[in-house]
Amino acid sequence: MDKNVNQTPQTPVPGEEAGRWVPVDRNALGFDVPPLPSGQPVQGPDGSLYCVGNSASQLQSIPSNSMNAVPTPASIVQMPPIVQPIALVPYTSQNQPLLQYDPYSRPVDPPPQPKAPVYIRKPYKGLSLALVVLSAAALAIMLLLSVINANVARLRAEEATYGGISMLVAIIDIFSGAGSDGGYHAGVIESVVDGNTAGMIFAYALPFIVLIALIGFVCLAVKYLVKLIKGRSPRCVSVAAIIEFLLLTLFAAGVLIVSNGEVQAGGVQGNIEGFFFVGDPATLMLGIGWLIAWILSFLLIIIPLFTKKNAYVVDKSPSDDVHILQ
Repeated sequence: MDKNVNQTPQTPVPGEEAGRWVPVDRNALGFDVPPLPSGQPVQGPDGSLYCVGNSASQLQSIPSNSMNAVPTPASIVQMPPIVQPIALVPYTSQNQPLLQYDPYSRPVDPPPQPKAPVYIRKPYKGLSLALVVLSAAALAIMLLLSVINANVARLRAEEATYGGISMLVAIIDIFSGAGSDGGYHAGVIESVVDGNTAGMIFAYALPFIVLIALIGFVCLAVKYLVKLIKGRSPRCVSVAAIIEFLLLTLFAAGVLIVSNGEVQAGGVQGNIEGFFFVGDPATLMLGIGWLIAWILSFLLIIIPLFTKKNAYVVDKSPSDDVHILQ
């Protein structure tokens, strides 16, 4: 008897794997499974055995793949939701005006806007001009008129006057060591009593004080002239003017000290009284040139005080904007 008659080859059942039940998806089979009694296997149309499990299938972890770097998740991973952006279309309606492009149109220039006024400090040109004139006048007066008047007083053969030019020449005589006849060196320095140190120091210092004062008047004149040209005016007391006033006051004190150095100790009191026009004149008196320059230096101090520091005017200078019209 042939044993192979009426025998079909046994093929692996798709639902079995190494003698155990494997969960399958009912919807992925492609055919309908007949009703399955609980706990009893039934052969399906494809020849595989199917049954209803007693409990929900247990999902197992996916084994790691050594060919990639994806680790095995320990549990179910919930990916973050993906937010899809919404494209917004601009809203239009029939009530909006209809526009048409004109290739020959030209942009319209905006109307000119008025510029804000520019304020500058008010230039007191008359005051600046007055300060220039006063500085130049003080310079000329000190050079041309006398600053020291030397009286005879039993010391000199005749009276002598020394102006700014004579004092400048005296500086040369001091450095040369020999004074000309009738000059400052022979008429004043050599008349100081021996042993009077203060009188001798100021006798040599007076020509240099005059030189510094003359340079100061030149600087003041140039300063105020520049301000006049630039349309500016001094609005505070000038330090140079104060220095000029103090220098001329020091010059007057030096002349008194030198005059006292030319007399003996018993005649100092009478010499001081004569210096201030009480009694006989002193041996040395201040000249008219010094007096006028001293008054002008005081005016150079107080005149700028008449200006207002907060006075402003509108700048009327032409604009730097250039417009080219075709």
